[in-house]
Amino acid sequence: MQREYWFLILAGIFYGTITPGGQFLMERGLSMFEVSFYRSLLVFLILLPVVLLRRRYVMERSKVAFYALYGLIGGLLELMMFSGIALGVPVAIVVLLLYTQPIWTVFIGRVMLGEKITFVKIASVILGLFGLVFLLGSWEAGSGGSYAGILCSLASGVLLSFWVILGKRSAMLDQHYITTTFGWSGFAFVWLLILLPVTRIMVTDETLTGFSLDLSAPNFTYLIIFASLGGAIPHLLFYRALEKITASVAGIVLLLEPVSATILAWIFFSQSIGFYILLGGVFILISNYIVIRESRNETPVF
Repeated sequence: MQREYWFLILAGIFYGTITPGGQFLMERGLSMFEVSFYRSLLVFLILLPVVLLRRRYVMERSKVAFYALYGLIGGLLELMMFSGIALGVPVAIVVLLLYTQPIWTVFIGRVMLGEKITFVKIASVILGLFGLVFLLGSWEAGSGGSYAGILCSLASGVLLSFWVILGKRSAMLDQHYITTTFGWSGFAFVWLLILLPVTRIMVTDETLTGFSLDLSAPNFTYLIIFASLGGAIPHLLFYRALEKITASVAGIVLLLEPVSATILAWIFFSQSIGFYILLGGVFILISNYIVIRESRNETPVF
């Protein structure tokens, strides 16, 4: 297996720190907006010295509009996720709808990038989604929330797909993976600030949209760790992998994130792992194995 697949697998595992890490930070009094904003800002600041020292990582002027759009999609993705929660959709269903992403990525990737749709990709998506349903046990999540919340959560899945596809597009434009990470994260935190007033009109819950620059030293330290493990490291691995791997395959492999998040929640928050969670994890791992092993050999459907 080529090393880019290992980069992608590691990225999925590290992305799994976002959910338990965000839960930990919120328990310490940070809002969901602050967790999203500071993660993007700190990824940008972590990479800033590298970019300043190696000027070849600075984005070209002709690519500024591309990264501004990419950052906007990243910012909207964050807002749609917690808007769904604010509108009463259970977290399990929000995550389930977020990770419909592989479906959209397979088909949008065909239109935008010319990637082939194969039987292997379709089978892997179906297996992965079955696994996600078992993993989250969303049938036990209670009320599904408002229609607006459901639409916000579904929109986050489509936005995540565009985020993956534009990451691949950046690689196709011969942008270095450090440049891609630096560029999109820089614009993402700016867009989050710009969109905050609009968000507060829609969502009044301070636990979701509260924002303060006055952070305690321990919280700031935890945010740096969170931004490193759940931001800088997986982003760099992910964009490096996209130099060789298609967006549709990457989108399927990213289903490892909820598996990783579940295991970390079990380790650090003592959340139980039952039979259906194990079964869901197995389905997702099988879907990853199939698409990684066979993606270059399968006959296209169209």
